[in-house]
Amino acid sequence: MFESWWRYKKFKLYAYGTLIATAVVVVIAAIMMFIMIFSTQNAECFNDDQTVAEAGQGIGGDWQDHNSNTYKAMRHAADRFQKELHMSGDNIAAALAVGLRESGFNPKAVNPGGAVKGIWQWGAGGINGDRYKDTQDNVESQVQLAINELKSSHKGSLIDLATADNINSSLVAWDTKFEGVGVNDPQRKVADTLKTANEIKKVFALDFPGSINVFDHGNNNSGIGDNSTNANTSGLSEVTCDSGLSSNDNGLPVKGQYSITGGYPNYGGLTGATHYGVDFQTTDHALSSSGGNVYAVHDGTVVAKSSDSTGGNWLVIKGTDNVFTYYGHAPTQEAIVVNNGDKVKAGQHISHQGQTGMATGIHVHFAVNTHDQFGWAPQSNGLKSPGDYLKLPQKVGTNVVVPNGPFDSDKK
Repeated sequence: MFESWWRYKKFKLYAYGTLIATAVVVVIAAIMMFIMIFSTQNAECFNDDQTVAEAGQGIGGDWQDHNSNTYKAMRHAADRFQKELHMSGDNIAAALAVGLRESGFNPKAVNPGGAVKGIWQWGAGGINGDRYKDTQDNVESQVQLAINELKSSHKGSLIDLATADNINSSLVAWDTKFEGVGVNDPQRKVADTLKTANEIKKVFALDFPGSINVFDHGNNNSGIGDNSTNANTSGLSEVTCDSGLSSNDNGLPVKGQYSITGGYPNYGGLTGATHYGVDFQTTDHALSSSGGNVYAVHDGTVVAKSSDSTGGNWLVIKGTDNVFTYYGHAPTQEAIVVNNGDKVKAGQHISHQGQTGMATGIHVHFAVNTHDQFGWAPQSNGLKSPGDYLKLPQKVGTNVVVPNGPFDSDKK
């Protein structure tokens, strides 16, 4: 009798224990799944925002008076930036705040010392170059100049504005790519400018998202064309987390005898002008020769095929390794023998060396980015040394790439 009772008790205890253990496992699994989903959905790929320690004093003036000329000038600029470039409210607030900081948003402002003038203090023939040229000293002409530059020579700023997700990152985009100052330069007056930008957003009711199309060159009346064709206008979604860079063993963008004619991060490696990629030139690089062909360095998908005044005719491949590679200066769009959406294999013929855009001599400009397909200007987020990605000859280098050659692509 006792033995039967004890067996029954043990069975119940075992059953209860099994149920409890199962429940605990299910709960733990659910918690782990929730953590994984939450962390994935909220992962931050990169953050170029600065931490602003001080509240800032803001920038004074009569710009908050709706009847003042300053307010009307800023309203004109805000409306045109929204209508013609589809900038977000944060983008516009940043641009207007920088204009206030630089000139009080005065189109007649001149700084003789630096030979700069206008709302955003363009170089006007001195040590800062001559971006201003024959622009008139009025708001309409200067806003038009800014729009023209954002669509052409300073498209890097527009690209960063398109991916900026708040006022601070919009300020970084405008200051570093349009004004040309370093992110830590004290003349940015970050705290004051940020406070002013937030005030501008409220005063001008700039609470709206943007829809910048970085490939839409349109009719900008500038005389400077960005003949973007077959561009992947949905490419802003082509963004990955910058998780670092692993070496690629698949090959080079050229085959046969070649030389490195332009280094990284400067043309001479650590000397010369800034250079955001590496230039490859084969010994046989004639436009009519297959010796000048350009090849994919990894398996992937073509995510952009376009042209502009800097890179000439170019394409971008997003590799299966989530690395974006850029191939520039093709002689024509037709010389790029793949199109948006095409799947490519490492070593596949995709283009040809050329001399379009800002190029001296026939070559292919090759660049690497681990964040997105737009970051090809100096100091872009995710930009990496091609020497860290490709197996280049030892005497050329890795993080710093120095021009040298000739080499044989079959001998690493």
